[in-house]
Amino acid sequence: MYENIKIGIFYRIDYVESAKFVLDKLANHFEVKHFTDSTLDFEEEKFPVDITIVVGGDGTVLRTLKKVKTPVIGIKAGRLGFFSGYLLNETDKLIEDIKNWNFTEDKRWMLRIETTKGVYFAINDAVLQKDIKQKILDFDVRITDGTFYYHADGIVISTPTGSSAYSLALGGPIMLPNVEAFEITPIAPQFLATRSLVIPSSERISVFVNDKANLIVDGDTVDQIDAIHVRKCTRTVVLLRPKSYDFSTSIKDKIGYGRKILGNGG
Repeated sequence: MYENIKIGIFYRIDYVESAKFVLDKLANHFEVKHFTDSTLDFEEEKFPVDITIVVGGDGTVLRTLKKVKTPVIGIKAGRLGFFSGYLLNETDKLIEDIKNWNFTEDKRWMLRIETTKGVYFAINDAVLQKDIKQKILDFDVRITDGTFYYHADGIVISTPTGSSAYSLALGGPIMLPNVEAFEITPIAPQFLATRSLVIPSSERISVFVNDKANLIVDGDTVDQIDAIHVRKCTRTVVLLRPKSYDFSTSIKDKIGYGRKILGNGG
């Protein structure tokens, strides 16, 4: 039994009441070292914990994964909850799973995005996108096997984790989390035949733009730039899932993909 576990809790401010409910439950069984709004700056070394609990949606989990090095458990209080393994009404089950360490480790790799102004890290995706007032942009995407040209509003480079986020909304394929590949998807390309490109994660991708474009990392605009270099990062993040979790159930429940429509007699 894992009784002496130290826990930290991050939450989205909109769901503070849900987070307090989780706090009250967990505090009866474990030492809770901090209870923190996920938008605030955070110095992990001041609050050493074994597990980080996140109450909120996928954006809250994404922000938290970048702040901590400990395994993260998501409790769904937002909409989709791809990163969340538990619902609010499953807090008692979570407590028992922690005590018995009854989890599956879900490791996800990240993107490293280098620019002339700095280095950024993405769990989902890196996006280069024009401003509203800008005309359509020209993107040169260079990999080992040559250069691809896109006349489009933007380009999304995603991890397998991010393949079910913005890239999916643009018509890109869903990749299983353990796939070793990048996905490159244009945003509103001039040529309708232009589709997503899947390339090995061992590649180094360089993107050059004919004008400054917004660099958006995991949904946050961080810079205006005309070139980026992207590769797989050596750092991984760890999500703890209940043993019953599987990816196919997750995407069937959350976006309806692959769901059985007809009954046994259909």
